[in-house]
Amino acid sequence: MKKFTKEDKFQAVRRYIDETISYRHLANEIGVDNSALRYWVKLYEYHGNQAFACPYTNYSSDFKLKVIQWIKDEGYSIREASALFHIPDYSM
Repeated sequence: MKKFTKEDKFQAVRRYIDETISYRHLANEIGVDNSALRYWVKLYEYHGNQAFACPYTNYSSDFKLKVIQWIKDEGYSIREASALFHIPDYSM
């Protein structure tokens, strides 16, 4: 799988927003799974220009449990919650 730089991700998100292109079409064009592209767009929606400036972080068990409880209580998807809490891997 191709590695995408922060700039690649930002450009893909801008294309999705500006060109009103479908996730599937754009994902196929740039060679990424459309679920990853959806995640990038969510990150951008929540964090703007800081969306892809997330350094690696070790999350405490307490934090992870709070996020899981929040997902359960609020009815959000794991992908949505990981974007909102800026957790890099939406598969958690």
